Amino acid sequence: MLPLPYLKVGYLTAPPADDPIAPHKHWERSQFILNHTELQQVNDSESAPVKANALVEKAKRFIKVDVADIVSVSTCSDLTLPPGAGLCINTTYGPVFLVADTWESLDGWLDAICLVYTIFARGKTDVLAGIITG
Repeated sequence: MLPLPYLKVGYLTAPPADDPIAPHKHWERSQFILNHTELQQVNDSESAPVKANALVEKAKRFIKVDVADIVSVSTCSDLTLPPGAGLCINTTYGPVFLVADTWESLDGWLDAICLVYTIFARGKTDVLAGIITG
């Protein structure tokens, strides 16, 4: 059963998008979605009400990795990452590090990302898009 219109939906721990080498205390567990074109951190604040007369801070950026930019995907164990199962997505713009809660959860993310990338590399993204968007 797929969480249509996505291939995978779940939680990963991620650094702030504007500071990928932030200390562990700044990393946050948030929801991610994977579809036929990208892996994207979900913006929960879009549904949050804004208080009247509230000062608007600098817009928070969210992590987004386009499938076309992926070079490789692998597990990683590194003391510089927060506790958990490390995921390294090497892209044309540099590495993106994320952390899954468990190694089993990480296996699911790896399989899904590799599947989407393989379909993209074979030029069949439109077929996958047709399947998951109905």
